[in-house]
Amino acid sequence: MMLYRVDWHMPNNIHRDDIFSRFLESGENPVYQLPDGLVMIGRWHDVGGLRGTSIWETKDIELLVQWMQHWNDKLQVDITPCVDDETAARIVRNTLHLT
Repeated sequence: MMLYRVDWHMPNNIHRDDIFSRFLESGENPVYQLPDGLVMIGRWHDVGGLRGTSIWETKDIELLVQWMQHWNDKLQVDITPCVDDETAARIVRNTLHLT
């Protein structure tokens, strides 16, 4: 499984009320249910700054990109692969030729 960080923000505050309403309705709307194989680890909001971040786990990046289509019509969405401490340490050791 791969981990991904998704950062989002509302450019220029243009669609704030639309996004707020969509967020409140998303918990009960089946359109926003996650497909099998896509897990949201956690999500954090900076409501005052109109941005947020979330961590996702999936074997298939296409599932994540497809699910983000529910939001990218009004939000700027950036998806970045990320790793846990153990994986980062292994990468750093290899980079420093410590293995």
